[in-house]
Amino acid sequence: MKDDEDPATNLMISVIVPVFNVAPFVEQGLTSIAGQKFEHSYEVILIDDCSTDGSLEICRNFVENNQASAFKILQNLANQGVSVTRNRGLDEARGRYFMFFDPDDLLLPDSLTSLYGAAEKYSVDIVKGNNTIFDESSEAAARYNVRRTCSVNTDQILTVFFEHDKLRGHPWGKLFRRSRLGSYRFPVGVRMAQDLFYCSDVFSHAESLLLLNRNVYRYRNRDSGSTGSKFESGSYIDWLDSVEKTVGFATSADHLRAHRNLLVRTMTQLARECRKLPRQQAEQVLEVIEQRCNRWSISFFQLVFMDRLNLRTLARYLKMRMAVRKIRQKFQHSQ
Repeated sequence: MKDDEDPATNLMISVIVPVFNVAPFVEQGLTSIAGQKFEHSYEVILIDDCSTDGSLEICRNFVENNQASAFKILQNLANQGVSVTRNRGLDEARGRYFMFFDPDDLLLPDSLTSLYGAAEKYSVDIVKGNNTIFDESSEAAARYNVRRTCSVNTDQILTVFFEHDKLRGHPWGKLFRRSRLGSYRFPVGVRMAQDLFYCSDVFSHAESLLLLNRNVYRYRNRDSGSTGSKFESGSYIDWLDSVEKTVGFATSADHLRAHRNLLVRTMTQLARECRKLPRQQAEQVLEVIEQRCNRWSISFFQLVFMDRLNLRTLARYLKMRMAVRKIRQKFQHSQ
């Protein structure tokens, strides 16, 4: 028996599922967990964050009707947000490994087997699998999926994470070794990108990472989700703050250079999304972009002559500037 295995339960995986107002999707998501072809014991920790649409009742009925003894349902006494909810799941987890699952998404039938088998075979702290992105009309592989399984060790882990080319800052689709990484928690009071900050913290402390060339997760793209409403709520400011604060985990020149790449990538994404906004809202976001570029010293001169970043990052910067210019020109022509 390994030292990070719970002798009382012999659980191999704890699946942490935060539940909040996902009534149209949650039963399908839970079915994908219950249908896992996994030969070892695992637990599913459902934490309802005071749903108002019947999600809790659907969870209860699912567990009762399917006699799903591996499923445990918890309730927050008040709505506290996804960070507190996931942290409670981490407090309850007892498996050798833990993973996160959003109940509007889906697992493939062999997801747990693939992730666990890779973690045991290669003896790594984190396994990240490939995923698809789907909606009502289509499904496609994520652009950051790897084409071949590869390992990343020690200091290069955070560099690869900040580069965001082979993995992103969401916690799902990954398996974590609890004995090494189970003590870290999501920041509370952050409305967006709290998962980016959490993953930065976890990846900065991991000693080994495996990028697995195998689909393990189906992410549902929903415009009605929190990401889609970030401009209306202003939560995109929290996104930018989270990206900025993750530099605190950098401990090497490679980390810092990769983080600069992440800053430019974030500004480019924000500028592109800004093109779809109504004028008043877009102008506010453009002002924020200029403020952050000044604050983060994002300029062509800085990126080329001081940071010496690669051509790909410079191309992103130029695309960001071009997008901002086109948006402003459109406003001028409409006057």
